[in-house]
Formats: sequence, structure tokens, C-alpha cells
Amino acid sequence: MNKLVDDPEALTKFTTAELVEKAGTQGVELLNWLAMRGALCGRVSKLHSNYHIPISNTASGILLLDNQPLRAAA
Repeated sequence: MNKLVDDPEALTKFTTAELVEKAGTQGVELLNWLAMRGALCGRVSKLHSNYHIPISNTASGILLLDNQPLRAAA
């Protein structure tokens, strides 16, 4: 989740198969997160995040980002 904010390009170096191998079935969900991050431009900062792994269930993550587009020079 930190790389989605600080270094999203590093996550694009993995193939879909590699993501699933490294992250299990949640690797496919990561593709959706990457698409979301690709839609943001300018300065992106994390406002809140949480990652929870219950004892007998699938993990869940929440990430709230702030997007401040770069302003064009006048």
C-alpha cells in the first residue's frame, strides 16, 4: 500500500501471473488499485490507511489518498 503512494511505477513491473504468485488471489485486486492510482496525477499523499487480517477471513485494506493536481504555468 505504501508503494501505491510513494512508488507506483515499481508495482507495474510485475506481470499479472507474478502478482498472483506473490499476493495470492488478492494480486488480481491489486490490478484494480493500480488502475485507480494511474488515474491520479500531480501530488498524491496518503490521508489514511488500514490493513486488517482477521483470524479466519480474508485480509482487507483501506487506503484514502489526496490528489493535488499540478497547476499549469500561467
